[in-house]
Amino acid sequence: MPRDLTSDPSVTDAKATSDKAGGRVLLVEDEVPIREGLTELFQSQGFAVVALGDGLAALERAAGGGFDLVMLDIMLPGMDGLGVLTHLRSRGDHTPVLLLTAKGAEDDIVKGLEAGADDYVPKPFGIHELLARVKGLLRRAQLREREPKKLITVGEALIDLDQLVVRSPSGEVRLTARECSILEFLAARAHRPVGRDELLVEVWGYRDGSIQTRTVDVHMQQLRAKLKAVPGGAEWIGTVRGRGYRFEGPLSA
Repeated sequence: MPRDLTSDPSVTDAKATSDKAGGRVLLVEDEVPIREGLTELFQSQGFAVVALGDGLAALERAAGGGFDLVMLDIMLPGMDGLGVLTHLRSRGDHTPVLLLTAKGAEDDIVKGLEAGADDYVPKPFGIHELLARVKGLLRRAQLREREPKKLITVGEALIDLDQLVVRSPSGEVRLTARECSILEFLAARAHRPVGRDELLVEVWGYRDGSIQTRTVDVHMQQLRAKLKAVPGGAEWIGTVRGRGYRFEGPLSA
């Protein structure tokens, strides 16, 4: 088994700064065997990895930027994963975050997604599933970077996809990057229902929309709750039984 990468920062940094095609990942996991195993796995897939076992150290390291993905365990010393995630999002860091959660920890999952996590994987997880989630999130983030930012007008409200906010006569509602992506995707297809599988492929970037995750449901629930603060926003996202979701807000051309 390889030695703990956090015991020698120079070793971890040397690996992380190499030119890797897979992207640069900040891995935060306090269980040494899992951290070492994941580091080896992702390096073998062409990723550059910075591996840490402490929440406060991870928050400090993330401040330097340059990461394409943060893989974050919830139970951490120093500061737990939810605290790290909340701090990242509060300072405007929209790097994709994949939470590593305990199996059945529903409260932590919901809190994490509400705080701005992009998805979660419960432990124990399969290697192939984990890689699929990571590659999907990276793929979608890269596509989004190349897409022109724009504004969407819905009635008297304005969705600012760049600033991640909905502005209306009643004030502003802050959204996560994922929530904005959901609204953008649904609004562009307001003429038809959009299924959960399609959202996972097109918004989350997963190649297989049948992947087992409640992330769409939780994100949609949170987004709908936020939109209630916008005049008429409670009716923007309708449910088409057996077919998915449909944008029903009054879009302007």
